[in-house]
Amino acid sequence: MHIAGVACSFPDRTVSNAEILKIFSDHSKEGYDGDFEKAAQTVEHYLNYIGSVNRRWLAKDEQGFKYTERAIHEALDKAGLGKNDIDLLIHASVDKGVLEPGMAFYVAKAMGMDRTQCFDVTEACGSWTRATQIAQSFLETGLFKNILIVTAEYAVHEGQPGHKSFKINEFSDLEWSFASYTVGEGSTATVLTRDADKPWTYTNRTFTQFADLCVVPVREDDVQTMRFNDLSLAGKGGLRFMSYGKKMQDNTIDDLEDMMRTNPIAVDGVDLFIPHTNTLTAWRDIEKRLGKKIPYIFMLPEYGNLVTNSVPAALATAEKDGRLQRGHQVSAMMTAAGMSYTCFNWVY
Repeated sequence: MHIAGVACSFPDRTVSNAEILKIFSDHSKEGYDGDFEKAAQTVEHYLNYIGSVNRRWLAKDEQGFKYTERAIHEALDKAGLGKNDIDLLIHASVDKGVLEPGMAFYVAKAMGMDRTQCFDVTEACGSWTRATQIAQSFLETGLFKNILIVTAEYAVHEGQPGHKSFKINEFSDLEWSFASYTVGEGSTATVLTRDADKPWTYTNRTFTQFADLCVVPVREDDVQTMRFNDLSLAGKGGLRFMSYGKKMQDNTIDDLEDMMRTNPIAVDGVDLFIPHTNTLTAWRDIEKRLGKKIPYIFMLPEYGNLVTNSVPAALATAEKDGRLQRGHQVSAMMTAAGMSYTCFNWVY
């Protein structure tokens, strides 16, 4: 499988850690039960600890689709294709404006792709990764010739569901709310074509016992309906993003190290390694465990946790900066709520 073109597009608005702390204070200080200054200092400490500096958000009254459209046009231009050359459009994001029929249909409609087949893929932050696995299978059968994968995450700025997590009532709420303060917004587009000489290889692992560590319930009663272990989440509100980041990291670090050690492509043979943009600390810990320098590209410091945008945005950025060239060996490691982990390799 061949990446014929990949592009990312981010809002111009840069939100610093200092602005995050102000938003946190504006939402939580009044009515907070306990020492609010301790809570604010804890948020600041952990933002610095994970390596967060800035993230991009939409400005007031700004629409995310203009960035999606920009990324699609750039990816198509790189691929030397027109919009009518796309046989299949896969929308692979956590953020979505509709549950039915699927965001892919609305993106295709807005782009004038009137006959393009469409569907959505949802696997938390791993949605783009899973979409590439599906795309490779389709391309190998010859069912499709040119596949476009679109990611677009815009659910954390003011007025959006992710913004609810800036309002907490007590210190313990930080355990599930902190991850929201790291999220950045943006769009990517990836054009994939068939290349039998360059198959992508994937190693997948799933641990459903940790499914309740990161969740966005649609309804308030979903917490009990789905028999989550931590019923303290009950009543937090529909569409509120709740992620127990430290518990997730504690439960994944050993498996991530093992996947790195058993990856078919040794670290020494990789030109570019792309980790998920959720935290620097875990990946630096893995590097120490392996005792090897890894050619990482970290998007987190300036762009935040990019959710499903993580891998394609890193690819587009590395190519623009000259770190990624055709023929380079690329490896990526995606962790996603569920929990699911995928280590995958390909030649760019």
